[in-house]
Amino acid sequence: MTQVEFLNKLNILYAEDDDVLREQTVSFLERLVKKVYIAKNGQEAMDLYTEAIDQNIRIDVIISDINMPKVDGIKFLEFIREKDEEIPFIFTTAFSEESYLLSAIKLNVTDYVLKPLDIEDLLGKVNKVCHAYHQLDTIKKQKKELERYLSAIDNVAIVSKTNTKGKIVFANDIFCDIAQYTREELYGKAHNMVRHPDMPKAAFKELWTTIQSGETWQGKVKNQAKDGSAYYVNATIIPIFDDFGEDIIEFVGIRFLTTDDELEKREFKKRVIQNIQDTKRKEIDNLKQIKDLESKLVNHSSHKNELLDLRDKTVSLSSQINYYEDEMKDIRDKNIHITNSANEKVKKASVLAVQLKKENDIYEKENTSLKEELDIRITKILELEKRLEEKNKHIHNLKDVIDFKEKELSNISV
Repeated sequence: MTQVEFLNKLNILYAEDDDVLREQTVSFLERLVKKVYIAKNGQEAMDLYTEAIDQNIRIDVIISDINMPKVDGIKFLEFIREKDEEIPFIFTTAFSEESYLLSAIKLNVTDYVLKPLDIEDLLGKVNKVCHAYHQLDTIKKQKKELERYLSAIDNVAIVSKTNTKGKIVFANDIFCDIAQYTREELYGKAHNMVRHPDMPKAAFKELWTTIQSGETWQGKVKNQAKDGSAYYVNATIIPIFDDFGEDIIEFVGIRFLTTDDELEKREFKKRVIQNIQDTKRKEIDNLKQIKDLESKLVNHSSHKNELLDLRDKTVSLSSQINYYEDEMKDIRDKNIHITNSANEKVKKASVLAVQLKKENDIYEKENTSLKEELDIRITKILELEKRLEEKNKHIHNLKDVIDFKEKELSNISV
């Protein structure tokens, strides 16, 4: 809430006998606050305050001059303090009225503003003292509500109070009946006297850390009665602050009995939920590993295409290619089986990945050897083609010679 929003909610009682100053100040205040109750002297101010109280109207702050006719500011302050010791009261005063301030201080005046009035200074002090007043009022209401709440549950719940050191200062009848101790045995003792040995110390360390920081703690606790029997409670521990809302003065514990069967069921439910969450996390991790392995297998499958190409060129490799395809089929089958049994599947897939890598290394070596052999054969074919070409050329030359000779022989015969 901003300062302007806060001021808009305030009711101010303003007493000032100077007409000009009163009109100027009221004109300014009325634009900022909810309501200004105006008095020209101390008597009018007292009457206005009484009327407001009778009508259940909350006055948030009183601003009053000290030197006024009929009833001066000091008498007015005395009247207010008899009615309310905490309502903020601000005097407007001049330096010449210092003697009045001594009396005002004894009467617990909240603050004062020097004349001529600085409106910003006045509003700043109004905002400050009203915030403190409202906070104090809120704390008192909360304490009253807590007291009413404790009174209402006193007959149905286990109620105790401890000081800031954890010593028991109050225990209701139900607490004494369940724990099997008298109040004399409980008062002044540490509350952990009813703590069951099965309860871990870490749980109570977390409890104390929470309530000492001013927060409310809730949880289930296993306690031990005087005869050694165990009992279970749903506990709420509330820190109680002083009237200023600054320091913790005690802790109130409100506990309701619960059976060990109910507690066991809750704990079992927690364990089931936790196991489901752990299983899901493992399943996600396993699926991720499977996808990584499948990705690696896809990379390996590219080598299969090379082998298929070589199979068309080299018949001698067909048996090895068939073997490789069978192995790939086995790997796919094993991957399907792995999805039904995550941990086993990851293990088998890892083994297969290693085996495939070894086989792939072998295939790469064989491919290299086949390529080298193919290069040699191609080289030999090229040499044979060259030699054949030379022979064809030679034969062609011989044919020309033969044709020439035949022509000569034909001429001779003629």
